[in-house]
Amino acid sequence: MKPLAKRARTTVLALSVAASVLSLSAVSAFAQDNAPADPGVRCAAKIGPGEYEFYLPGERATDINGNKWVCGPDGQWFRDYSSLTRPPLIKLTTSLVYTATATLQP
Repeated sequence: MKPLAKRARTTVLALSVAASVLSLSAVSAFAQDNAPADPGVRCAAKIGPGEYEFYLPGERATDINGNKWVCGPDGQWFRDYSSLTRPPLIKLTTSLVYTATATLQP
């Protein structure tokens, strides 16, 4: 009776391992790549005579004059105004209480 119980336990264990292996391989077969797709759009930057560098949309570059540019989603460059610093705001305050002084002359 002992070998029959051991054989049944081994068979159940083997079937459960086989079922879990099959379920894992089925799940991985339906997995999708979550990497962003290449949009196929590039911005060109001339770095010398006949030499160009290509940038993906969203990448930033600085020209020889120090101007900052961003590669747009359509492959065109536009100015990067996010890097500019704003002058400090001047806050003017006034008092609601006005005190006037007068000098009386005799």
